[in-house]
Amino acid sequence: MNITLYPLGAYVSGYCLPFTIELDGLDQAGYSQAVSAGLYAATYKKGDGNVLSSRCLRCDTVVIASVEKECACCGNLYMEVKQTDEEWIVCDYEEVPAQFVGEYDLSSDFFAYSEFMATTNLEPAVIDAGLACGLDLLQIEDAYQGLYDSNTSFAEQYAENTGALNESSVWPYTCIDWDWAARELMHDYSEQDQHYFYIS
Repeated sequence: MNITLYPLGAYVSGYCLPFTIELDGLDQAGYSQAVSAGLYAATYKKGDGNVLSSRCLRCDTVVIASVEKECACCGNLYMEVKQTDEEWIVCDYEEVPAQFVGEYDLSSDFFAYSEFMATTNLEPAVIDAGLACGLDLLQIEDAYQGLYDSNTSFAEQYAENTGALNESSVWPYTCIDWDWAARELMHDYSEQDQHYFYIS
């Protein structure tokens, strides 16, 4: 997963200076520092940029829109200062669900999603389907019912799993209207891309 950003001031001035950030394993603080480092490195013309920013010459920690005399990260006194942009805009992204990408940045919810994806056994398609059904990340694992090709198939399997039917008897099993049963059952469930979730 990655996202590519442009420094906004450079972009408005006609300079495309993209920088790409690899998101795998990155938390929100790491992402913020990667954005700052990208803004600091993106130079288009000497003196351009709307703020003064600092970079530690020992550990490369960058602080945008601040002139630092000492690095807050490592205590180093040798700091480089130059003009940079302080805002950015999204250029492109790969393998990041679209609901977490805005025009100007990633949603902070992306980092909760990323952490959840690292710990869950569910496939990404299931997580995305659960989110599309309006479930919170923490509800998806408990709510997930499985993959079925139709509401009717889901209703039949649900009836079997819960013991609602005794399949060994011929009647009433052969007389049930599964389409009607599925419509009734779906009042408490939601489906997205053939993934079923309990929502009630």
